[in-house]
Amino acid sequence: MSPDEPWSFRLFIPRDPQSVGIVRATLRSILEAARLNCIVDTAELLVSELVTNAHRHADTDAFVSMDYAPKELCVSVWDAGPGLSVAAVEPDAEAERGRGLPLVDALADEWGVARHHDKGAGVSGKGVWFRLRPGAGRG
Repeated sequence: MSPDEPWSFRLFIPRDPQSVGIVRATLRSILEAARLNCIVDTAELLVSELVTNAHRHADTDAFVSMDYAPKELCVSVWDAGPGLSVAAVEPDAEAERGRGLPLVDALADEWGVARHHDKGAGVSGKGVWFRLRPGAGRG
């Protein structure tokens, strides 16, 4: 793998608190192998926030996709939970939770939320995604 070649990875992750660490380590390994060290720390932080949200707010397993096209990484975390977060609201200063989407908003080059519905499987849910561009002030 190189920073000039496109690639994709997919992970199905169980609804288990240990999944966050597994996804972080996997993403770090992939980005380091692709020599994209300039975005490793940011991508690792953001994916852990999204996987944590999926774990907390959905009673289902999740799916993580990592897609790289030269000059852009897109990471999506999909779950079958009913909620659809659409805004990064600043948490109360005393709140122990609620900082995930504001972090994504502050650090990602782009981010968003998409609904999905698979009629054949009878599954609905959402995907929260972010994009990072290695050259965007990151080295």
